[in-house]
Amino acid sequence: MSWHTRIDPELRGSYRGADFFVERSDTTVGRRWLVHEYPRRDVPYTEDMGRRAKEWRLSLFVAGDDYDQQRDKLIKALDAPGAATLVHPYIGTMSAVATDARFSESTREGGVCVFEVTFTESGQQLMPETSIDTQLEVGLAAEILEALTDQDFLDRWSIEGLTGWSLASIERDLASVIDGLEQFIGGIAEDITSVIRFPANIVGMILGGYNQLRNAVMRPVNALDLYSGNSPLSGNGESDSSSRNALNLSTSSQSASGFGRLRLAPGTPVRAVRMLTEASASGYAVDIPPMDTPENIQRANNIVAAAQLNGRLAAVTAARVVAETDWVSRQDADAAGTDALNLIDQQIQTVEPINDDVFNALIVLRAALSTDLRSRALALPNISTYTPQVTLPAVVIAHRLYGDATRADEICVRNSVRHPGALRGGMVLEVLSD
Repeated sequence: MSWHTRIDPELRGSYRGADFFVERSDTTVGRRWLVHEYPRRDVPYTEDMGRRAKEWRLSLFVAGDDYDQQRDKLIKALDAPGAATLVHPYIGTMSAVATDARFSESTREGGVCVFEVTFTESGQQLMPETSIDTQLEVGLAAEILEALTDQDFLDRWSIEGLTGWSLASIERDLASVIDGLEQFIGGIAEDITSVIRFPANIVGMILGGYNQLRNAVMRPVNALDLYSGNSPLSGNGESDSSSRNALNLSTSSQSASGFGRLRLAPGTPVRAVRMLTEASASGYAVDIPPMDTPENIQRANNIVAAAQLNGRLAAVTAARVVAETDWVSRQDADAAGTDALNLIDQQIQTVEPINDDVFNALIVLRAALSTDLRSRALALPNISTYTPQVTLPAVVIAHRLYGDATRADEICVRNSVRHPGALRGGMVLEVLSD
């Protein structure tokens, strides 16, 4: 098949449905180059600025007894706004705009109107891509809720006029409220006597404990600690004595500053959020004394204020852990996210009255966390299982599963493998499905 059969022999074309004949065609192609020439330098630098927009300069005409009607139709097509379909007899069909057009006609050559038209490819309008940093939105919402929670507690906590047994009762009440946190971060309750007269210090004591738990799970994992069993991620949350000793050593300085010490390694972010849920629950399990005397009324109000402070700070911490974690599986993100959202819901749905600003901040945090989970978790792979028949190195298993031996660490971390060089045959491994 020759070019004669691929091209219309009459060289007919059209634009926006208006037909014409083509006498000559010139086309501009290539790329845009920006040439940088520097003083006292012989070698220039040419910068590629992208492909040049294609242009087709056509010498075309309309002719015949009705050439004037064809002329007017083509002029109308060239004057119309927007891009349209150009049928080019040499090249084919494309979307183009008429960027320059002129026509001429003469008495000597009656019945003919000649056009010189430059067509330019229309391309497409690519708007700048925008996206919301959902993790940042959660962080901002958490900061606002934390500040409002602190102020709400400062406005409500009072031991004014209380002495003796009344103060001792409030100390016991506060210790009961934070008992769940004390189970995970030891040494916090020891500071109650020194902070009970200063509500700002109570806030710092509880928030410091939750931040300690958050920092422990969010810190980067050291590979040597991981494989030796000393990392919080090397176990299932039930730390052996060696890992506990390592954690106690690493937090001894924090213990001296009043933030307590880790009694139980948080493990994965999923487990950390579950621990936060457990820690918040103890605050609402404290018995409210009968409100029959001014002292008991004041004591009851303090218990409610402390319980709400404890629960809200736990919810803030859980939301931060979920938002700050780069999840590798949808199941993990869903599990931790569900627990964190339930924890926020518990703070919203309490029987006790809630400050309007705090309530609105809880709603905003819940919405931000839900958006973050939807946007980041939906694209994650699911978890499946794989059982090697014989003992193999993790790099071999990673290569077999993914064709990528560098993902061996991922398998080891997920399955708490202490010796990546020998994954026991028959051992059921959790692996990502991708």
